[in-house]
Amino acid sequence: MLVSAFRTGEFDGMAPRQDAAVLRICDPTDEWRAEGRGLAQAGWGATLTLAFWDMDSSALGVKGHLITRLWGRNRAVFEALAGRLFGTDIPWRPFIAADAVDIAAFADSLAGKGIGEVLVVCRNGRGRSGTVGRWLARRLGARFATSGDEREADHIRETLDRVAGSAPLRIEPTLTRAA
Repeated sequence: MLVSAFRTGEFDGMAPRQDAAVLRICDPTDEWRAEGRGLAQAGWGATLTLAFWDMDSSALGVKGHLITRLWGRNRAVFEALAGRLFGTDIPWRPFIAADAVDIAAFADSLAGKGIGEVLVVCRNGRGRSGTVGRWLARRLGARFATSGDEREADHIRETLDRVAGSAPLRIEPTLTRAA
């Protein structure tokens, strides 16, 4: 299995394949819910779309960091509390534990689906997608195709490791046997 990070512009020209899964990381200002539905209907083998900035919750101060750590596993509660403290007129959104849970569940769901490649896509194809891609490769026992940019978003990796674990779970593509 291969895990690769792509820029949005590179990915937009690709034809959907049933043997490929897509994890799309949008900016919170994008119309990301619609993009996620479009990917699922386009014909990819499996899809997940999330929206968060490449920012550490500590950038939001003590209140933001506490809300993220205490209620980050429940996206609805987190967004309601954060909206009250920071307002809903700015599109801020750090990586939270609920995102890590969704990514781990997505990785685990690939077993037996015949997926040979996972494409991790974000605007620049470096920080968010590279970090998530490297973590997915480790989780899946796969090879990570680097773009040459080894940038790591430590807060994303640390949250993934803390919430979803850092131990690899080797997921093999489905093999068919001739009778």
